[in-house]
Amino acid sequence: MPATSKPSVTAQLLLALALGIVGCRRVDEADPRPLPVAAGSTTPSSPAEAPQSAGTIVVPDFSAVARRVGPSVVTVIATLPGSPSSRGKAIRGVGSGVIVTANGQVLTNEHVVAGATAVEVDLASRDRVRARVLYADDLLDLALLELEGAPSRLEPLPFGERVPQPGEWVMAVGQPFGLGNTVTVGVVGGLGRDHDDLGRPEGLRPDGIWNFIQTDASINVGNSGGPLVDADGNVLGITTAVRNDGQGLAFAIPAAMAKRFLDEVWTYGRVRHARLGLSAENSEAGALPGRGSAVRVTSVDETGPAAKAGIVPGDFILAIDDSPITRVSDVAYRTQLCGVGARITVTIKHSGKASEQVLMIPASAE
Repeated sequence: MPATSKPSVTAQLLLALALGIVGCRRVDEADPRPLPVAAGSTTPSSPAEAPQSAGTIVVPDFSAVARRVGPSVVTVIATLPGSPSSRGKAIRGVGSGVIVTANGQVLTNEHVVAGATAVEVDLASRDRVRARVLYADDLLDLALLELEGAPSRLEPLPFGERVPQPGEWVMAVGQPFGLGNTVTVGVVGGLGRDHDDLGRPEGLRPDGIWNFIQTDASINVGNSGGPLVDADGNVLGITTAVRNDGQGLAFAIPAAMAKRFLDEVWTYGRVRHARLGLSAENSEAGALPGRGSAVRVTSVDETGPAAKAGIVPGDFILAIDDSPITRVSDVAYRTQLCGVGARITVTIKHSGKASEQVLMIPASAE
């Protein structure tokens, strides 16, 4: 394909149909630049966080945020093998990505590049460069790309350290339908959403590790892999999916999990999936007195971390490191976020006994 060609809208829609309603893979870098985080940023405090009187609404200057963030957001163009619907011709689809290192690494969604025979990236400078997939993980729907012959002085975006709050202003930046450099604004609508909450999209694995940020900032085909940022331009999440049977229901992978993914790939060349050595189920309301919902252990691997901590079938998991647990997806997410070999404190309740805390060290699932 000539360097100046652009994927057609028809091709983009074909990719959208192939992938479902959601719209990232592997890295080997000699000396990766550490991902900048909000704690080290000199960006001024968000206007939304400034002291204000009751009833006052302060809207951030999103035009300034867009100018700050825009140069670090890219278009990801994936070439896929032909299909019967395309009469055997290769399909090119469009997604988004965010620069995470100064020497040319880009974070995007796994489903944006899944099955691609070639990947190209359009930079904010309008330069188009080839990219290779360094690592991708469909359980996290994240992928890391490396640009080939990337220009110097690329500017990575800082990732926020904090958990966003419902009602907080956010902005999504990406390439919906390949339009390029599009920003949409909304608020955080909720936290901790899982596969069921998204309407069980075919493009995401049902057994994936999901704990999405919900937002009403408009996200469409082509936005996938782009950043969801706060009023300071810090990345809060990676936009991933929309729910087609509703309005204002878009979802992003939290920045904390994106950072865990990057740390794992930069350190080990892959993502080590953490396990506790147990199976569990969501219990009906009232199964555990005093709690609206609970997670009940159904089986325990005799040689796994859970058994070593004294957990047995029938126990309830109440919290991991003081983060409340209400669904099985919470257990998987919190365990992976801590990582293999971490020391985590799990609050459990044995039948007929008071709750207690036990120490567990997640093992590798591989």
